[in-house]
Amino acid sequence: MNSRFGLSTIVTCGLLLLVPLAFAAWDPLNSGVVGPLYSVHFPEGTQVGYAVGAGMDSLGGGDVGLVIKTTDRGTNWVLQVAESTRSLRSVYFKDNNTGYAVGDAGTAIRTTDGGANWTAMTVPDTYMLTGVQFPENGQIGYIGVCSQSGDGKVLKTTDGGDSWTAISVGGPASASCGCGMATDSVGVAFGYDGFVYGTTDGFGTGAVQGPQTIADLVAAAFSPTDPNVGYLIGNDSTHGVIRYTDDGGATLWDSVRCYPITAFYGVDMPTSEVAWVCGTGGMILRSMTPHDFWRSTTGVTADMYGVCFPNGVDTGYAVGAGGTILRTYDGGGPWSP
Repeated sequence: MNSRFGLSTIVTCGLLLLVPLAFAAWDPLNSGVVGPLYSVHFPEGTQVGYAVGAGMDSLGGGDVGLVIKTTDRGTNWVLQVAESTRSLRSVYFKDNNTGYAVGDAGTAIRTTDGGANWTAMTVPDTYMLTGVQFPENGQIGYIGVCSQSGDGKVLKTTDGGDSWTAISVGGPASASCGCGMATDSVGVAFGYDGFVYGTTDGFGTGAVQGPQTIADLVAAAFSPTDPNVGYLIGNDSTHGVIRYTDDGGATLWDSVRCYPITAFYGVDMPTSEVAWVCGTGGMILRSMTPHDFWRSTTGVTADMYGVCFPNGVDTGYAVGAGGTILRTYDGGGPWSP
C-alpha cells in the first residue's frame, strides 16, 4: 500500500487502481442516553430536532420510551418526559412544536409545545406501531402497523390525531409492517414477503403491487416533489434489499442492489435525485444514480436505525444502537462504490 497524498495503491485483476483512503464522514454526537435510538426528525431545517428510542425503567425491569431534543443542530440533547411505558419506534414533527411518536404495543403520543408535555392518543390497535407521518403537515396523518397475523392495516387521522381509524390493506393474507406516504393521498403500505399495497386516495381504495421481492419490507421514502419516485428497503435471510420506482409502482419496482450480510432499517429521500439508506454495522449508503448506492465511512460499528436529511443533501443525521447519533455537514462524503 502506498499512502502518499492520501491515496492507496491496489492491484487487482492486473489493474493498478488509486483510491482515496477512508476517513470518517460523520461526526459522533453525545446523545446522553445509552439505549437504542430508532428514529430522528428535524421539522424546520437543521436547528431543532427530536429522536426517540428505548431506555430502562427506574427499576431496571424493562424498556420504556424516551424522547430527546436538540435546539442547536445536535450539539446538545435534552431528555424529555414522554409518558411512554413502551419503546418508541418513530417520531414526526409537523413544525418545531407539534409532534407525534409511536411505538410498541399500540403506543401513540403527541405534543403541541415542543415536547415539554406529551399526551397519549387513542388508537385502534395494540400491535407495534412502526412509523408516523403527516405528509403535507396538515390534519391528515398515517401510522404504520406491524401485523404478522395476516391482517394488514394502516391507521389514519383526518383531524390532527384527535381520532384514528384502522384501514385494512391487502386482504386477510397480507401482513403489514408499515406505510410510507408521498402526499396526503399517494403512498404505499408494505410488509412481509414483499407485500406492497399502493393507493392514490389515502387508502380509500388501493391495489397490491407485487410481489416485489421475497424480502420483508421495512421502510419507504418518496421524493418531496414527485410522488412517482421512491424507494422501498427490506431484508431477507442473507441480504439487504433496495427497490426503486419512478412510476409510483404502476410497474414492478426495480431491484437496485442486494448487500450480503447487511440488514437495512432506515431510508430518507430529501430530493428527487438523492436518497440515503442505513443499516447494520454503521452502514450508511447514498444513491449516486437511481440504481447505484455508494457507501459512506461513518467511523462506527453500531447498527443504524434512522436517517434524516431535513434541508437538502448536505446536513444530515443518523441514529442507532447504544444511543448513537451521527451528523454530517457535507452529505456524508467521501463515498466509495
